[in-house]
Parts: sequence; structure tokens; C-alpha cells
Amino acid sequence: MSLNFKKRFIALSLLALVLVCSPSAFAQDKNWREISPAELQAKTPRVEPDADAEAIFWEVRIDDSADSELAMKHYVRVKIFTERGREKYSKFDIPFMRGIKIKDIAARIVKSDGTAVEIGKQDIFEREIIKANKVKIKAKSFAVPNIEPGVIVEYRYREVIEDAGARGMSLTFQRDIPVQTLSYYYKPYSKREPNYQSYNFTDTKFIKDEKGFYLAQRTNVPSFKEEPRMPPSDTVRPWMLLQGASLNLIDASAFSISYTIKDPSSPTRYWGAVSAENAALVKFMNKSDKEIKKAAADITASASTPEEKLLKLYEFCQTQIRNTSFDASLTDEERAKLPKIKSLDEVLKNKSGSAQFVDMLFGAMANSLGFETKIAFTGNRNKMFFDPNMTNDAFIHPAAIAVKVGEDWKFYKPGMKFLTAGMLVWYEEDVWAMLVGEKNYNWVRTPLSGTDKTVAKRTGRFKLLEDGTLEGTVEVEYVGQVGLDYKMNNFDESVTQREENLKNEIKARMSTAEVSEIQIENIVEPQKPLSYRFKVRVPNYAQKTGKRLFLQPGFFEYGEGAMFSTATRKYDVYFNYPWAETDDVEIELPKGFSLDNADAPGSLTDPQKISSLNIKIGVDKAANVITYQRKFHFGGGGNLLFPSASYQALKGLFDAFHKADTHTITLKQN
Repeated sequence: MSLNFKKRFIALSLLALVLVCSPSAFAQDKNWREISPAELQAKTPRVEPDADAEAIFWEVRIDDSADSELAMKHYVRVKIFTERGREKYSKFDIPFMRGIKIKDIAARIVKSDGTAVEIGKQDIFEREIIKANKVKIKAKSFAVPNIEPGVIVEYRYREVIEDAGARGMSLTFQRDIPVQTLSYYYKPYSKREPNYQSYNFTDTKFIKDEKGFYLAQRTNVPSFKEEPRMPPSDTVRPWMLLQGASLNLIDASAFSISYTIKDPSSPTRYWGAVSAENAALVKFMNKSDKEIKKAAADITASASTPEEKLLKLYEFCQTQIRNTSFDASLTDEERAKLPKIKSLDEVLKNKSGSAQFVDMLFGAMANSLGFETKIAFTGNRNKMFFDPNMTNDAFIHPAAIAVKVGEDWKFYKPGMKFLTAGMLVWYEEDVWAMLVGEKNYNWVRTPLSGTDKTVAKRTGRFKLLEDGTLEGTVEVEYVGQVGLDYKMNNFDESVTQREENLKNEIKARMSTAEVSEIQIENIVEPQKPLSYRFKVRVPNYAQKTGKRLFLQPGFFEYGEGAMFSTATRKYDVYFNYPWAETDDVEIELPKGFSLDNADAPGSLTDPQKISSLNIKIGVDKAANVITYQRKFHFGGGGNLLFPSASYQALKGLFDAFHKADTHTITLKQN
């Protein structure tokens, strides 16, 4: 795949994401299509009885027949049924990126008596809606006047993407609103029958239509409703991927030309071509260099085992090389102007490089010591559950350096500034990885870190006042994935913003909490666990009734809702990674109060040992202190995905956990 095509694919994917997440305007004809009396007079939805609004039709025409551009016409007609529908569709954004032009926008509202009001061109304005990570997304925006239940709102526009093709484009076949008729018309560049892959549905095919177009259509499509802890949407929502064979030049000289043909109809040939395209990157990494070899030998001089040597290299690359990808002092513009790196010797010499070059320097050093090294391209299970039969290299990315130790492949990613050695980022664990070497490739499954690798250790020392106020000191330590998440979300924030983020997190559970003296440590230290401490005062933490106080000793679960609230579920249940929690809480009771009822929830577990919760409550009568110790884990045996059929059992288990976590004890005044 060429670099330009990759950029076009990213642009199309980002645009599709925003279109799914916000109401948008749709289709381009010279005249509005006729609205039937039945559509005007409809009082209730056809697809979903409780829908606030319903699309009568949603149509996209994709014309890929031109050499220089991709043109799409969008048209949607929506019927509004409720006040919530009126609020949702009173404002609209048509998002676009650089290289995309939005033309011929038209919108109107049609009342039940047939009268229509069109949106004027002067009412359409352009604004920036997203700017992050070198990506800028703008939108053509407008408000819809006089919208109310019972009206029809319809939109049309034309979208033109320069120097682009439809290959690699994803077509969503389920929207956030119910649709009576959802249609994609596609005119391929090749003038042949479309080549595509369908995901999560099999009942829709492209069939030949008029004027060179092919039609894929679904009717009575329910809205897509997200559920807590569900798999990635691309794993459950119906969609198609447009594809086709491509020829890519990888090397040329006066005497020879090397190229690859990526044929998506054959996974073996397709991934072989992808591997050949990326082999040059592996050769660049493994190129022999005296300085790198000497440095690797010096760094590992005190190590005796292969694992110790690799850990020494990992720590050196992660701590001694300035990682410009994670340097918060650099702006995106400054980062883009950094000198281009031509060899890994430059990274070692200057002790500076982006995350990708930090990874490759590690690979080069390991290779110089005699280890077999490859670049691991993995899927991302935060986006979809990839397998090698999905022949599209946009589904994988260079994730880590694979090093062969004995008969096993180990994975290292020092370029991820805060990642513990021996782990990958959670969405790169337990996924298929294509290990690309200089001459071959192979598929392996990356390992999944266990519950002992991701732990939240929480300590609280409190004093309970007679009026129910709780005050004291909290200390929290995060390791593994939970620590990495926290660091990634906060490393480039100011100290003030980090403290504000922590306060907001606490007040989300306890709205009356007063938080002070915050200290956050190791947020930019790769080899140390993230930790923070603070003082807290929570009025009315314990409820006072007469001469009794009702106290929840589980401070860290206070205010948390049940994991699953609905009685039924459509999609499977999915957790990102295994984790564990240990809580140690001491609460000094107010003078004159003693325990009236101090029963403890005890232990809970499941037959498969996937999870367990153990809570112990004790009392030091001499000091008048309640002690509370809690140990919890989930994801034992690597179990993270549960079929919807097991929802009731899983919900019952977490309801039992929640009941135990929110257990209260009674104190009485002597």
C-alpha cells in the first residue's frame, strides 16, 4: 500500500467514524424527491416502536469511476416522533478533512401538511470540531428551524475526495438511528463486480443496478445501541470493506524492478506481499553497526541470561534515549521539524528518537548480540478482533520488536515510554501478530498478562466523626495496564490539570468530598509504579439515625454503581484486561461509639476461578479502630470475553460483588 493511499484510507476511516457519531446531512439530486402522504402522516416508527426518530431512507452513492477523485452523493430523510428526536436533530455537522470537499449542501424541513422550509446557504457555516495528534477535522454546520415532532427533515450533499479511490473504504450497515431502507450504490473503477468483505452479517450482497452502479441494501434496520463492556463496534456492527488487488513497487534499479501484488482473495499471497513490503524496515533495523554492537555489549556486560540481557537493553532504550513522541515540551509543529533519522546509529549517538526508532534501536542491539529479531505487526482489539483471514493491512500496525529466546518469541516495546518490560499495551496482547523478518514472516499469538501484572493497591487511614463525616489520608499505587492508562492520560498535562483530573475522579463518586494536599508521583517514570496520595474530608459519609451510624468501610467502592444495570443484553460482554485490587482501610471510630453489627461479607468466587472477592472486617477494641481488608481479581485464566447467553450469570456474580463491596456496618452510641 502506498503512503498516499494509507493517508486516504485514514481520512476515510476518520470521516466515517465522525459520521456515525453525529447526525449528518445526506444526498444530492437536482430536485427533492416526492414525499408520500403516508410518510407525512406517520405517527409511529415502523422499525422500532420506541424510537425518537427514524430514517425513512439513508442512501449513499459512491462513484469511483474517475481517475482523479472519488465522488459520493448522500441523501437521508428522517421522520421526527418525539421531543428527544427534535433535540437531537435540531443541529447538524457534516465533517470533513483536508483533501475532502463538501458541495451542494441542501436541507429542508417538511411539516405534516406538506409545507416546506429550506435552509438558506447563509445559514451554513464552517467550524473546526477536532484538532488532535496532527489531525484536524472541520464541519459544515447548520441549525434546523421550526423542528418539532411530526415533521420530516431531509438533507443532501455531495462529497468529493481528491486523489482517492474507494478501495479500503468501510461501509456501515447499521446506524445510530433506525432505518427503513439503507442503501449503498457503488460504481467501481474497474467496472467489474465489486470486491468486498462483509463483517458481522451475511444477508446483504452487491447486485447489479443501473448506469454501472451496484446496489447493496438492507431494510428495517434497527438502531445500533451500545452496551457497557461490549466488544469493539467493528466486531458486532454490520459493515463492509471495499477492496481489490493492488500492485506496489518496492524497489527499482537500472536492471530490475521488484514489486508485490496484494490479492485479498488469498490470505497467504496477500500477507506474503505485505511482509515483502515491510522487509526493508527489518533490514534497516538489523543492519550491522559497530557502534551499536559495542554499546549493546557494554550495556549487557553484567547480565548472564538472555532474559537479563534483553531487560538491560530495554531499560537503556526506555530511560536513556529521549523519546520525542512522549516529550511534552515539544509541540506537534516542532516534532514535525525534527531532523530526519537516516540510521539507528544516529539515535544511539544523539540519544534521541521517536517511539518507532526507540523500538528499532532495541531490536538492532538485540540482533547485534545474536538474537533473531523481527518486527511484530499486530491487530488492535480495542477496534476489532482481527484474524489473518481479514486481508487488509490497515487492520494491523507495527506494535513491537519480536525476539526469539529459545523456542519462544518474546515481545518488547520500549518505545511506549511507560510500559513495563514483558508486557504490551492491553489492546496488543492476546492478538494475532505477523512477525516480519528480512526474508519471511510467521503468525503467532501475543501473550496476555495475568491478574498479577495489573494491580491497584489502595490504602486509607481515616477518622470518623460523630456527625458521620469521614476524614483522613489516601494512598494509591497502580502497576501494569491500569498504571499505563493513567500515565498516558496525564503525562502531558500540567500539574494543576492532573490534580483537577484526580479531584473530578473522586467527586464523581463522592460529590461532597473535599480533596487537598494532592501528590502525584512517577507519572513520567517508566520503571516505577504510578502513585498518588491526598487528604480527603467527606461530610455525611456515614448516615446518622438517632444514636446509630451506618458506615460503609469499603471507601474505595463508595458511590460506585452496579457493573450491569439492565435485565437483558444483546451483545457479548468484554473486559479489556485481567486485573486485581487490594484495599487496606482503617477507620478510627468516634468517641462513645462501638460496633453494634459488624458482620463481614466473606468470600465470593465462581466455579472456574475467573474471579474472586475476599473481604475481612476486624476491630481493634483498644484503639477503637475498624480494619477492612479487601482482595479482588478478575480475568483469571485469560477469560475476558463472555457470550451474551451467560449474561444473567455474569450479572448475578457482579451484583453479588457490588453488594459485598457496599456492605455497611452499624455503630451505636454508648
